Amino acid sequence: MVEISPSFWSPHQLDPTLPVYLAIVEALESDILSGRLQAGEKLPPQRLLAQKIGVDFTTVSRAYKQAVARSLVYAQVGKGTFVRVGAQPGPTMQGGVGFREIDMGMNIPPLPDDTALIARMKREMSKAVARLSTQALFGYHDFVGSSAEREQAAAWVSRRYKGAIAERIMICPGTQSALLALMMYLVKPEDKVCCEQLVYPGFKSLCQRLNIDCLGLEMDEDGLCPDSFRTACRENRVRMLYCTPTMQNPTCVTWSHDRRKEIAAIAREFDVLIVEDDAYGFISGRDIPVLSSFAPERSFHIAGLAKCVSSGVRISFLTVPDVKYFSALSMVMRSSAMMVSAPAKAIALQLLKSGCAELITQAIRQEARARQDILQTVFPEGDIRTDPDGFHAWLSLPEHMAARDFVAALRARAIRVVPSDVFALMSDYPNGVRICLGVPENRSQCRSVLLEIRDVYLNGIVNDHNFV
Repeated sequence: MVEISPSFWSPHQLDPTLPVYLAIVEALESDILSGRLQAGEKLPPQRLLAQKIGVDFTTVSRAYKQAVARSLVYAQVGKGTFVRVGAQPGPTMQGGVGFREIDMGMNIPPLPDDTALIARMKREMSKAVARLSTQALFGYHDFVGSSAEREQAAAWVSRRYKGAIAERIMICPGTQSALLALMMYLVKPEDKVCCEQLVYPGFKSLCQRLNIDCLGLEMDEDGLCPDSFRTACRENRVRMLYCTPTMQNPTCVTWSHDRRKEIAAIAREFDVLIVEDDAYGFISGRDIPVLSSFAPERSFHIAGLAKCVSSGVRISFLTVPDVKYFSALSMVMRSSAMMVSAPAKAIALQLLKSGCAELITQAIRQEARARQDILQTVFPEGDIRTDPDGFHAWLSLPEHMAARDFVAALRARAIRVVPSDVFALMSDYPNGVRICLGVPENRSQCRSVLLEIRDVYLNGIVNDHNFV
């Protein structure tokens, strides 16, 4: 094997969401897989790398040990550390869970356990694309959907929100695009926005990039706390409330009927607009009216297909409170996202029209319930919050077990989860992690991963992490 002299390798950037030593390992893995580092290449001495990236020696030493444990590199006494031939990142502790890595932080719906349904879905998708005209494939078209397309969308959304009619529905290229358009149009620099204290990271990121001041509000078992919302409105110029009242991400809390009614009344009292992200509403078995129905004159309801049909179908339906918003928001949408992809829109509407979308939603719900049953058998009662129809869960951690350290310990076992600070808007936030159940390919794999997570949670020891 040819030894390559130290080239002073250092990471291009370190993931700020990870402990530094683990971020170094992730950067090393990425550079090996990308070809930036070749098999047999010698890494810089640990002390030299520590000086170059501005960290202490023990951090780099810990990173190198972890890289060896992951079979990325090997060390030779007196010679140095080298990239392993055929390095393949994989599980390292106790034999791992039997796969390269499982991202239990990716919140996608589980694959339906129905091959016939998947085959039908593919046929419907092919049929939709085959019907498209050449002009639709190569040209521009209605930016938020034609009248006929919005009628189809309204038929789907009105199952959740009776106020959804074609004249007030816009077809958008995903929920994130809808949120961007709403923030750009509705919120002025001097305005403030409210949301739950732990919030969907995509919304948090939008606020940061648009330099919008977002206030995280307290929550309890019934949802957003009315007193916290009222106080924020009294003390600030609050323009908008963003929330996910059904299966809230990440806490899984579903607001009660009375709580929705009370929050809507406060929004009306202080003239606050409501943006309801109903991402999980269609897979929920609870018969609770959407928040928007309690204050339709000020509510913007978003019904995306990513969580209830397929994450690959990046289509959402935005219902605005009045037609006066329609034209203005259409122009904002056009300036930020131009238009919905014609094939994507055709596929989504064909799945809705054929009834296939409803069957997929039912299958996702069924598979999610099966995985929730596994979750309940693996974790002690009371340690974890979830919803029987959902595919994510919130694990509260004891004070001595910091979420960041827990995440790092799981990464050593090739498992990813998301710590609470990723969702947090307040300095004082719950200590916990979100665990998603959709990524494992089957129930057996789901159980294996959850057992690994439980082992770290209950025993509190992994490698050089010791929580007890």
